[in-house]
Amino acid sequence: MRILFAMNPKAGRGATLKKLPRLEKMLQNKEMDYEIRWTKGPGDATIFTKDMRDDYDLVTVFGGDGTMNEVLNGLVGGNTPMAVIPIGTGNDFVRSANLPMKLETSLENILNGKPRKIDLGLYNGERYFVNVVGIGFDAFANIQSRKIKKLKGTAVYVVAIFKTLRQWSSIPMKIALDDHTIDDHSYLTCIANGWSVGGGLSLAPDARLEDGFFDICHVSDISSMKIVWNFPKLMNGKINDMEEVTILRSRKVKVTSEEPLPMHLDGEIIEGENKVFEVEIIPGGFTIWDGGMGPA
Repeated sequence: MRILFAMNPKAGRGATLKKLPRLEKMLQNKEMDYEIRWTKGPGDATIFTKDMRDDYDLVTVFGGDGTMNEVLNGLVGGNTPMAVIPIGTGNDFVRSANLPMKLETSLENILNGKPRKIDLGLYNGERYFVNVVGIGFDAFANIQSRKIKKLKGTAVYVVAIFKTLRQWSSIPMKIALDDHTIDDHSYLTCIANGWSVGGGLSLAPDARLEDGFFDICHVSDISSMKIVWNFPKLMNGKINDMEEVTILRSRKVKVTSEEPLPMHLDGEIIEGENKVFEVEIIPGGFTIWDGGMGPA
């Protein structure tokens, strides 16, 4: 098996460079045929993955959700599957896909894995994603998380959420689904293919990568204090117990707003005057590599 490793030197706030020597030692012990390619800037992983994918049996992401999203956009349309060794801050796709979190187990997953089809999302007809699209509060918190330098993992997102509570308020938006429309003030709209966001928090606890549907979490006008009081429900999958929360399923979603809204796609902030968001699901549209070893 020939493997291309796509590595982001900035992933996990420098964790990639720290863990690389251990990975290379493990690869040498396994006598694997591999090549390492470093990302040099935004979008770079998509370009070189698309150019090189046909020369390899597997492309492995050694990085976070952002690098993963760039790689998958380079792989769509080809036949080469994607594996992930999570080194990012949130690693939400790996959580949603129930893939291993640790370096050693991830490598064993690659050695013993097989192709697994999952659903693929398409945003505005031009960019693909596999985990979530967040609009509003979720995306603004993601922006805030990038300003936090001294923490790691889920703690980064928790602090970012509490910072965002002081600055964010609900905004009128229209959410059109397959057979339902929400026309209301929205504090947050999350279009989920997978369940995990923000380093293991859950806005759509029942979302599954292989069911052919998005789970759409809409949070209407809500007070900051009520969010704080109910924060544990983001961790235990009980967020839909709140009266302000509606979770619906749909194959297509169109969100429109009169004013630009912050948004993220698989954890990556999409810059620009974002007022129209159209997504559709492609059932079984992407192939990942899974050894069935779970999140250990």
